[in-house]
Formats: sequence, structure tokens, C-alpha cells
Amino acid sequence: MSVDIFQEKKCGVCNQIISFEDYCRDNPSISSQRAQDFWEDSLFLIFCPDCFFNLSERPFKQKRGYLNYYSRIKR
Repeated sequence: MSVDIFQEKKCGVCNQIISFEDYCRDNPSISSQRAQDFWEDSLFLIFCPDCFFNLSERPFKQKRGYLNYYSRIKR
């Protein structure tokens, strides 16, 4: 394991400090290697369990071609 794993991270919403051990404990379905990959990747935001379950989902964004196709069929 690398040294970066033991650095604590902050929650993406509330800035609560999360350790790697807590992250692994809160995500038991993820293998330790996959959890390590998520933890080390800077593209992923890490959330505490409270913020994760209270996040609102983003609405589905339709592609422009999809809307144009169905608007032509209805005519």
C-alpha cells in the first residue's frame, strides 16, 4: 500500500474528515484494491455517508438528436 492511502480526505459537501479505514468500513461491497483506486484518484469526490445519502440526483439530460427524432415522428 502506498503512503497516500493513510492521508485523510474531506467530504465533498460538509468537509468532515474521512480516513481510509472509515471509507472501507462504510463501503463493504468494494474490495480493498478497488477502494484504494477510488481513494487515490483525484477525479472522484469522497463523501461521508450522511452527505452521500442526502445528495439529490441530477436530472437526466437528453441528447439533442433524441429530442429532434421524436418531435419529427409526432408530426
